[in-house]
Amino acid sequence: MGIVTIIIAVAALLTLLSTLICGLWIRAKGLRDPGSLNFHMKIGITAVISTVLAIILLLIQ
Repeated sequence: MGIVTIIIAVAALLTLLSTLICGLWIRAKGLRDPGSLNFHMKIGITAVISTVLAIILLLIQ
């Protein structure tokens, strides 16, 4: 269970960081491409779900 929690926590951290970096890049470049925004929205939703899952797993332990 500990290894699964670590893997999910690392995945959550990586997706949160990539969402933040890409979001700042999109803002700096002023991109309004719907496909790009849709992709990054999916990554953001995945980051939130994996973070909540990691928090729940840490609370269960």
